[in-house]
This record gives sequence, C-alpha cells and structure tokens, in this order.
Amino acid sequence: MNILELGYLLGYRVSRAYETYKQRRLKFPVISVGNLTVGGTGKTPAVIAIAGEALKRGYRPCILTRGYRGKIKTPVIVSKGNGPLCSPFDAGDEAFLMAERLKGVEVVKSADRYEGGLLSEKANLFIIDDGFQHWRLHRDRDIVLIDSIYPFGNGKLLPLGRLREPVSAIKRADTVIVTRTGKAPDRLIGELKKYNKNADYYLSDVKSSCLAGHDGELHRTDELEGKRVYAFCGIGNPGAFVQTILRFGISLVGFKSFRDHHIYSENDISGIRQEAVRTRADMVVMTEKDLVKLNRFKLPGNFIALRIDFDIDNIFYDNVLSFNNRPKPK
Repeated sequence: MNILELGYLLGYRVSRAYETYKQRRLKFPVISVGNLTVGGTGKTPAVIAIAGEALKRGYRPCILTRGYRGKIKTPVIVSKGNGPLCSPFDAGDEAFLMAERLKGVEVVKSADRYEGGLLSEKANLFIIDDGFQHWRLHRDRDIVLIDSIYPFGNGKLLPLGRLREPVSAIKRADTVIVTRTGKAPDRLIGELKKYNKNADYYLSDVKSSCLAGHDGELHRTDELEGKRVYAFCGIGNPGAFVQTILRFGISLVGFKSFRDHHIYSENDISGIRQEAVRTRADMVVMTEKDLVKLNRFKLPGNFIALRIDFDIDNIFYDNVLSFNNRPKPK
C-alpha cells in the first residue's frame, strides 16, 4: 500500500471512530444509500426510487443529503414536498433534482444529517443520500451500491484510486445492490460474499422512461432512434451515461465530459453548440443532473435530457421497507 493510501486510511479510521462514538439517532427509521467508491454507481436514481416507493406504501419520507457543491452551507429545507425552494446552485444539483422529481417527499440539505433530520416537519422515514461513510447518524438499513463494470476502480484507496474504504467495509452492509447489470455477475457477487455472507444481494439496472426538455416538456425515448447525437455530461461515471444512450440506436457523433457536479459557463454551452453544429447533430443529449443547471441559458429545442430510472425487483422494496427486528450484519 502506497504511503498516500496509508495516510488516507489512518485519517479514515480516526474519523470513523470519532463519528461512531458521537453517533446520534433520529426518532424514526433511517435507510442509508451509499457506496464504496467516489461517484458513478447510481445513488441518485436509487434514492429517488426508494423514496417514491416508500411514499406509495404510506410512509412520509424525507431525504437527507449533503447537497454537494451547493452554496448554502447551513442546514436548509430544499423541498417540503411541493418542489424546490432554492436553486440548484444553492442546494446542489442532486438535491435540486430529487426535490424536482419527488412530489410529496421532503428533501433537506445538511452536512450533518442528524441536524438535517431535525428540520423535517412531517417525516416518519429518513433516507440518507450517500450515507455509507456518514457514521454520526444511526441507520436501520445500510444499502451499498456496487457498479458491475468497475466495482472497485483500480483497487486503490483515495487519493490514488476511487475507493473511499477498503473493500472489506462491505461487511457493514445489510443490503448490496450490484448496479448496471441485466444478468447475474456471479464472480463479483462471489467476491463480495467473501466479506459479507449475511447481506441481501440484488441486481439492478437503469431504464430510461422519457426525455425531458429544458421547457419541461417530456418526450418518448424512441425519438432518439436513428438520430445523430452529440452528448455531454458532468457526472461521476460518464462512461455509464454513454453506454445508456447507445442502447437507443443512436449515432453518437461527439461526446464531452465535464467533472462531476460541474457548473456550466457561457463558454461551455457555446462550445457544445458549436460542436453540435460541426458534427451535424440532430439532438444534444445530457443527464437530468446537467439539465437542472442550464435554466439560466437560452437553449435550442434540440437540447434534451435522458431521464434515468432505477430498475430493481419489487422484493427489494418489500424487504428494505420492512422494519422488523432483523439482525444487522456486524
């Protein structure tokens, strides 16, 4: 192990010990959704799906999120269930997107999720977005998402790799979801079970229900078929986005990747428009997380976002939304 990894690991262990010692508990059940790596496993669609299903089943869910790169640094209610109360630049793009997509669900931005939970006015269920390493709040369910194609990056810890924790940390999970797979990756699940035989294992994939225009209009995904597409995104796993849009029978004529949570400038948009013209693109496709940050620009009608939904068997929701006294893996 490199000295930089050792330094990171030491800091991680000290932080975990301190935050676990100071751990607090909210009045109602808490579900954490997280991962072992930085970015790109599909946490946001998963959180949206779990919150939406919980709402259908009679819960009053509240999402607790850090609101990464949001300008507001103090705890703030992003949504009371009727849409965003602040901009994507104040709340963070993911928090804003969840508030926009989920009617009837509270969304609270707070670095300290316990403090955020205290702001909720009506919740009887809390869902922590990106919570696997947020030890200061007790949780009743720990869900970990593992990407089926790049599960552990290069296998190294930050800052040399993408791992936030050693792979062995999977032993803390109640539930492990292998994402972006249409078939059982037996070898990967076998490797994960070396660290945790007691967790429930599920497979998930992404599905695209529609296209969203910057004017709020929704379009069918079959409108992409046969089109020349220029695509761009600022997300943690741009390769996954490319693979998703290629499923629609497009001709990908160009692609631009920006850093995760990128704040777009006039120059960025001008460059994208020029490339779209140069490559004779019929459509310019992005993610919804990108789209929510572009409302301040005047965009052509062919700029459109692909809505990504989390696709998993209903038995997952039956289990994760049932709070019987099931023993938690240690």
